[in-house]
Amino acid sequence: MSKRILFSPVGGTDPIKYLRDGSMLHICRQYCPDVVYLYLSHEMMEYHRKDNRYIDAIERLGTYLNHHFEIIIIERDALIDVQQYDIFYNDFRKEIGEIEHKMEEGDELLLNMASGTPAMKSALLVLATLAEYRFRPIQVSTPQKKMNVEHDDREDYECALNWELNEDNAADAPNRCTEVECLNLIKMLKIEAIKKHILAYDYAAALAVATEIQQDLSKDAYCMLEIADARAKLNLKKISVLSAKKQYDIYPIKEEYKKKIFEYALVLQMKIDKQEYCDFIRGLTPLVVDLLENILERECGVKVSDCCSIDRNGQRKWDRQKLKQVGILDILDNAYNGGFKAESVYSGHLEKIIKSKSNDLVLRQKAQDIVRVEQTVRNPAAHTIVSVTAEWIRRETQKTPQEIMSVLKYLLVKAGINAKDTDWKSYDNMNEKIIKYLR
Repeated sequence: MSKRILFSPVGGTDPIKYLRDGSMLHICRQYCPDVVYLYLSHEMMEYHRKDNRYIDAIERLGTYLNHHFEIIIIERDALIDVQQYDIFYNDFRKEIGEIEHKMEEGDELLLNMASGTPAMKSALLVLATLAEYRFRPIQVSTPQKKMNVEHDDREDYECALNWELNEDNAADAPNRCTEVECLNLIKMLKIEAIKKHILAYDYAAALAVATEIQQDLSKDAYCMLEIADARAKLNLKKISVLSAKKQYDIYPIKEEYKKKIFEYALVLQMKIDKQEYCDFIRGLTPLVVDLLENILERECGVKVSDCCSIDRNGQRKWDRQKLKQVGILDILDNAYNGGFKAESVYSGHLEKIIKSKSNDLVLRQKAQDIVRVEQTVRNPAAHTIVSVTAEWIRRETQKTPQEIMSVLKYLLVKAGINAKDTDWKSYDNMNEKIIKYLR
């Protein structure tokens, strides 16, 4: 069963003063915690030993409310200099951390921000601002709604008399507790870090930071970050699972096989934006093969699958007999001196067929351009130690990465994937949605 826990420094107005609850007792009255940790400095320990005033007041309140309070005293008898902020920050952080470590799922920790010395209150405010631990900071206003004036005798304190005269026992006594809306600095910093990672298309890093503060994010924000991470990895199956309950419209191209190709092209474009040129070059081959294969079928009426067989390893290979049946074998034999050797389907083979079968001069040139780029830089980028920069690509291929992407966009259209300019901004649109959810 979940418990409510209160951590409370004890100050000069506790447990009862001016015929009213002090902050510690008032929080106990209004929130009925199951466990109360009382943090007592040397001076408060002397009062505690003298008349047991803090435990006595809480137990009287428990009888009045018919509620059991478990009271745990944190003794700091050696703590005399109660104005040193650093002492309290470190000690409170340690004690609150140990309490939270013992908490079970569903437990709730309250923090009394109103009792104790200014140094104690400052330390608790910093802890609440950093939000390293999960708690609800509680402030308690004074009965006079202004600064307390010292005139009560705290030495000769009479527990029973103070309880009997306590005006907060009246049924119509006001609740003076307020839950403090602290500036959650750590959360804000991490959300800003998430935003920066998103705008840099680094969704894995954004998701890693988001996981640290998942309980502080909306379900939509966290789910969209998971989707963005999966999308950048082309894990469309995972996106389907994540979107099972709530559909997030992130795909500009809906038709399944076209969506797969376009999403791959978007990732290549993102590689350019991130200046990950080596990954961009290595990623060209699968896309170029798929595009040229689709173009062959659409523009030339040649279905590559009709020209292939599947070997014992499940790999697709050209089949000379099938190539001959569809009238393609002569094209490939003439294109390759010494005759065409049946092997795996490569982009160069497809480009040769397009060159022979298509009357579209622009298409033929674009197909030749992209295959030349792929063949020129793929092997050096994939198999040798080389610094792949935009300048290196331009020097080796006579095209900039953006110009190569422009050729791919043309081929996408010829393959029947008619993406609009706005579709190419799909990741930026997704980023805007995520950032909106983060707010």
